[in-house]
Amino acid sequence: MTDMNTAGMAPVQARPTLLTVICIISFIMGAIGIYSGITNLTMDPVAERAKLETTMSEQVAQIGDNANDLTNRLMESAHEVGVLGIENRIPIGIAGIILSLISVFGVWLMWNLKKNGFWLYLLATIGGLVLPLMYLGGGWLALASVGFAGFFSLIFVILYAVNLKYMH
Repeated sequence: MTDMNTAGMAPVQARPTLLTVICIISFIMGAIGIYSGITNLTMDPVAERAKLETTMSEQVAQIGDNANDLTNRLMESAHEVGVLGIENRIPIGIAGIILSLISVFGVWLMWNLKKNGFWLYLLATIGGLVLPLMYLGGGWLALASVGFAGFFSLIFVILYAVNLKYMH
């Protein structure tokens, strides 16, 4: 006997466990991205600059005469990224919120087994890797952070791509 409510309807496809897990992680990361963007928009640049200078001075004093060329370059790069981050807080914050929303929407579509969510997620992921290079420069620390984020982004893109066969 057929159920009156499901007669004539296409069967509902179950979401694979791996897709469920990576979607939940991505939802959490998207929320963190939105929060981070809002934090950038509401930061007090004068106070943040003072905090950066104090922290850098403390680090230099702590290292003292033990600093080598690599340490000095790392400290300069960290200072540069910090200053550029403060100076570009508004565009970084706005872009971060927009990219996070696009990413979350793409993940929501994939949660509902819609293949076009993958392409939105991929677009937001690429944007999230280009954004730091645009606003934080090409210094050593900026490149290292993009490389680190890119590694995990690549893993998630691959995991989502593996699940494309379950999406329509």
